[in-house]
Amino acid sequence: MKLLLGKSRALGDAVLLTSTLEAIHKTAKEIELSLLVPSAYSEVYKNYPYLKNIYFSDDPFIKNLWNIRKEKFDYFFQLHASPSQKLLVLASGAKKKKLHYQNNETEQAYGKHPNALEWDRFFLKQELGLDLPFIEPKLLFSEEEKKEAQKFWQAYDVNQEGILFLGIGASRDTKRWPMEYFAEFADLVRNRLGFKIAFVIGPNEEEEKFGAELLNHLRVRGLRPVLDGKGDFIHLVGLSVRKLASILSGVRAYVGNDSGPKHIALASGVRTFTFFGPEDPIEWHPYDRKKHPVFFIENLTCRVEDNGRWCGISHCEIEKHRCMRYLRPQDVFQFFVEGLNKAE
Repeated sequence: MKLLLGKSRALGDAVLLTSTLEAIHKTAKEIELSLLVPSAYSEVYKNYPYLKNIYFSDDPFIKNLWNIRKEKFDYFFQLHASPSQKLLVLASGAKKKKLHYQNNETEQAYGKHPNALEWDRFFLKQELGLDLPFIEPKLLFSEEEKKEAQKFWQAYDVNQEGILFLGIGASRDTKRWPMEYFAEFADLVRNRLGFKIAFVIGPNEEEEKFGAELLNHLRVRGLRPVLDGKGDFIHLVGLSVRKLASILSGVRAYVGNDSGPKHIALASGVRTFTFFGPEDPIEWHPYDRKKHPVFFIENLTCRVEDNGRWCGISHCEIEKHRCMRYLRPQDVFQFFVEGLNKAE
């Protein structure tokens, strides 16, 4: 059976899809799997030996149509679909094809609000009769990639197990923990635990703005860049998805916003501690919270969408961003220390 799965969304979705792939492969090895995903995130699936083809959703329509029809797929399912993907699915030539929309109608059909992994599992059980197990997302690294990651940190003359990665990026401002809070937390980590801090600044103006703000706060507190093993923080830029994943795989922990790098860290085997503000973690944190705790203030009345689970605004003026600002650095630090001690 030849199955093509499409998912054309964000980096976190790409990482979560590795769970679905692994569950399908373990449950039904006879299925030949191919993917249709954004080219920017295709590196997530490197070293997956059972993937036959990976098509890029941002390639020209005619190119994808030609290549997909040539394969004569038995099934083509577009997961977390949007109307813009309908024409390619319908014209694909697959014997059975379907777009799976994640909306109130499908939620009611499933009888609950699914988390990000359950959406795929419920749909594939409905369409293929597969009872897929929960499998944590996982990125697969070659021995060469592991060695290169070690060399990366050795160039700074630091032990990667003594590095705490801060995830400062986010898809919108309201999903960010304040930069001054990150700096205060980094100061606590340096003084009380002796960890060094690393963070990456993304490739756009908004990310650069917040990165510069964090750098300023760190320097005001007396933290300095690492040089020849001495210093407090490592500021990274210009990393590919694959490079970021490989160097994250050996750090002590991730503390940061709910974003693509959080899912990468978790799928690379790293403990995560995640800030959730405007969005309830019920959907986008489908993980064991003992291993991967979250910081989240329940029952805020300003979350008025999706039955009180979500707030969609990008900038919070009226409520003063209390969903994130009430998560104080001292409290976060104490919780983080307790979480590390339980794990060890």
